[in-house]
Amino acid sequence: MTCARCDGTHWVCENHPDRPWDGPEACGCGGAGEPCPDCNDAAADELPVLPKGFDPALTSIEVMRPLVRNPAGKPRRKPLK
Repeated sequence: MTCARCDGTHWVCENHPDRPWDGPEACGCGGAGEPCPDCNDAAADELPVLPKGFDPALTSIEVMRPLVRNPAGKPRRKPLK
């Protein structure tokens, strides 16, 4: 049976959580997607079911570390070339 909230895509619109984020019935407002709370509710230490074509390597800490703030709350400096 297909989830009524996300139309089986496992993702809903962050701005309109009652509408699918992807697929033929997608919201289309341009908002970000978030895991469907009805069928894609992963535990805190797990990744939710990802959208088709999404590269999970983009969420690894090694990739994100240069973009996040340091412990003092200041943006990290760009590496010198």
